[in-house]
Amino acid sequence: MDTWTLGPLVIQQSMFIIVASILTGFGVLRLRQYHEPELAKGITGRTVEALLIGLVICKLSGVLFDPQSLRDDPRSLLYFHGGAKGIWLALVLMCGYVWYREHKSSHWPVYIDAWLIAILTGYPVYRILHHFLLEGSKVTDTIIIILCALVLIIRFVGQAAAGGRRTQQLFLAFIIGHMLITTVASHVWEKPLSKGVSQGLVTGIRVGQQAPDFALEDPAGTRVKLSDFRGQKVLVNFWATWCPPCKVEMPHMQRFYSEYQDREVVILSVNAAHTEASKIVVNSFIRYWGLTFPVVLDTLGDVGNTYGVAAYPATYVIDEHGIVRDKIQGAMNEQMLREAVK
Repeated sequence: MDTWTLGPLVIQQSMFIIVASILTGFGVLRLRQYHEPELAKGITGRTVEALLIGLVICKLSGVLFDPQSLRDDPRSLLYFHGGAKGIWLALVLMCGYVWYREHKSSHWPVYIDAWLIAILTGYPVYRILHHFLLEGSKVTDTIIIILCALVLIIRFVGQAAAGGRRTQQLFLAFIIGHMLITTVASHVWEKPLSKGVSQGLVTGIRVGQQAPDFALEDPAGTRVKLSDFRGQKVLVNFWATWCPPCKVEMPHMQRFYSEYQDREVVILSVNAAHTEASKIVVNSFIRYWGLTFPVVLDTLGDVGNTYGVAAYPATYVIDEHGIVRDKIQGAMNEQMLREAVK
């Protein structure tokens, strides 16, 4: 999994990348206004307010878009948010708040220009770190980084005559270019391998590699292999009974499986049996949650080690040909599970 482990602390690399890119944009925001302390103070304060509003709305939107999660377990607010809908709602409300507070201000054009520049400098940092730390298309990352660099170069050539309108035009051009790049990428170099191409792939746990096969026993003693499910999409979910987010995601796992088990989709649930008090505890957990998908016991922890699991829960998405398509660290709700098997 894409995490760093520092003693008991597990840091998700994806979260580190997001924080680093936001801090970069924020730093540029402050740096460009250093010669006007009052203006810098105003724009910094409004930015912090907007970010806090966005964070709160994004988290609480889960109540609006997925109320069942809250009914299942109030701790869902800690582990889930409103997904893509929640993010868009947060962005709209953030922009609405800033517009309401500042659109009559004489500094409004300066604010717009500063925020767009901050985004155009923070986003390439996100892509650069993503390129080196996370898995995915290096080609897509590189092209988008070049696009960001070109936009910034054009923006600051002849800056004295540029003004905010030029920044807005370039930002719009960047958005259109980004959409074109990602659309072409999804249909060309990021297109999933077709049937039969998986032969000869390197075995490993990186996206695009052949997932390592394994065989474990279920609680009844029946031997189950990952390759038994070849031809189906498999969600290999690593979990433990003592893990709070594992408990939160289990109702979602079961409802999802009940809906998708007839669509060539299976959840292969790998319990970290080497961390459990006894098999009785695991069996009680299975009965309590009414789990009907396959559950196997990793009694030695070897499979978890092979798959680089440092924290629970962790899920691998494996396609019909046994190829790793995605990796998710943390609890998943039904919407996330549906997106994973599209």
